[in-house]
Amino acid sequence: MKRGARAAARAAFFLALCLNIFWPSAGRAKTTTIDDSGTQSLEPTVLMRWKSFAPARSGGDNLMTGTTTLRLRLNLMPWFRRVGRIYLVLPAQPPGPVRAQWTTQGRLLPGQVVSGNRTLVYAGPISARVLEDVLVLQFSVDARLLPRAVPVSFHFDMDEE
Repeated sequence: MKRGARAAARAAFFLALCLNIFWPSAGRAKTTTIDDSGTQSLEPTVLMRWKSFAPARSGGDNLMTGTTTLRLRLNLMPWFRRVGRIYLVLPAQPPGPVRAQWTTQGRLLPGQVVSGNRTLVYAGPISARVLEDVLVLQFSVDARLLPRAVPVSFHFDMDEE
């Protein structure tokens, strides 16, 4: 390696090192599952109904929906007086793609999520040891995927900042 090329390589290395010091790369937030053992479902079994009163003859409208109400109680003690982001997580699971959408009483954000994903429901300072809200969840699934009753699981994650 020539002297000029070596000097240029050193200069590039030190420039990259300095830029890393001044603009550190954004590290991944630590993600932890939140204890929601205090949450109560007011309707433990969700009764699924056809979304359309009369499904189309073409067979294209096979959507079934069901609604349940949750009295949500999240234990946020480990993050009290910190800043974080709370996500509702709907893991990929049988019977296949499930969509959930919800409304809240205002502590959390309303939203929707498709199985295999998560959606932000709160971002900011954690000012209470326990977060309580009421969620009205509506699940939607293709009826062709429901040969029988199946449990749907979801949970809440915290990303610490």
